[in-house]
Amino acid sequence: MFSADVTGNSMTLLQNIIDHPLDDDYYTHAPHERSRRGRTAAVVVIAFFALMITLAVLQTQAAKPEEETERAVLITQLEKRMTSVDARRQEVADLGRSVTRLQRVQAGAEALARAQEQRAVVGTIAVSGPAVRVTVDNADDADDNPAGRVRDKDLQVLVNGLWAAGAEAIGINGNRLTSMSSIRAAGEGITVNYRSLTTPYVVTAIGNPRTLPGNFVETAAAQTWSSLKENFGMRFDVTERNAADLPAAPRRASTIRHAQVMEVSDQ
Repeated sequence: MFSADVTGNSMTLLQNIIDHPLDDDYYTHAPHERSRRGRTAAVVVIAFFALMITLAVLQTQAAKPEEETERAVLITQLEKRMTSVDARRQEVADLGRSVTRLQRVQAGAEALARAQEQRAVVGTIAVSGPAVRVTVDNADDADDNPAGRVRDKDLQVLVNGLWAAGAEAIGINGNRLTSMSSIRAAGEGITVNYRSLTTPYVVTAIGNPRTLPGNFVETAAAQTWSSLKENFGMRFDVTERNAADLPAAPRRASTIRHAQVMEVSDQ
């Protein structure tokens, strides 16, 4: 059993330990040292975080104008591209309209060319080109010998021979022939397109200079006229011309009065 003194001393020591767990000198010096170190460390940490935040803010502020500049550049480039695309679209539209106009003009030019060609064939416009010129006339004794006189049928044979030889346009004494022209006797004279002709009769046929003269010589018309020249003394001269002009036929020689265009059936 412990005595009362021992118990009291133990309790006093325990209380003393509880009240003063550390040495008094420690309380005198250690708390101040720890406080200073803690404050220093806190200041360092705070300063570090402040520095980091400042750097982040500065970096953000520095990057913001750069991003805005890049964005502005991209917007400008985009606007330029859109403007360029609009311009190209307009060019394409303009070119499309131009192509359409040219197609219409070409179609019109082709139609006009075909019409001019047809008009040349039927004799409603003047033409020029290399030609064969055939001059025929009565015999010198035609007054005493009617067989030596040129008749309308003789001219018809001559003209038909030139057509057969490949003539593209024919005129007699400057009177253009068409598919409706008539060569008729009028008393002792001859009329073409209802106009009286005088001798000599000059028949001008425009055509291919390489084939027309040779083809005509081989026709029955040329042979017939060669016989008339040899047997009755009628004039029959054939010459080639590098260029000759034929006027358009008068309107009455190409006007249709009774014929009508037939409707073509799809069947």
